[in-house]
Amino acid sequence: MITLRWVLGVSGALFAIGFIALALIGNAFRKSFGASALGPLTIILPAIALVLLVAATVAPTCKPLLHAAAISALGLIAYFLWEIFTHGEIPLWFAIAYLGLWLSYYWLALEQATLLP
Repeated sequence: MITLRWVLGVSGALFAIGFIALALIGNAFRKSFGASALGPLTIILPAIALVLLVAATVAPTCKPLLHAAAISALGLIAYFLWEIFTHGEIPLWFAIAYLGLWLSYYWLALEQATLLP
């Protein structure tokens, strides 16, 4: 369980940092060709969800945080599937695999939190 927490925490933090960096660089690149930039909600909402996921990984005994992170994970899965099927963003399957692994961690953390007083 500790190894899973480390893997999810580190990869989630790296994914969040990379997502924000690529979104900002991509916006600058799009503007240089005269295209419109991505909306702030397209950047901020997934970043907030990723921060929730990492925070729930760091503090697995906080049930409200775990539940909020699980809801955000389901929302991200829905958003990523929509992006995959409408725009053909195939690399998002890796994010869905990460979220599936995180949801299995969520299940294990809830079991452990209910067994401990």
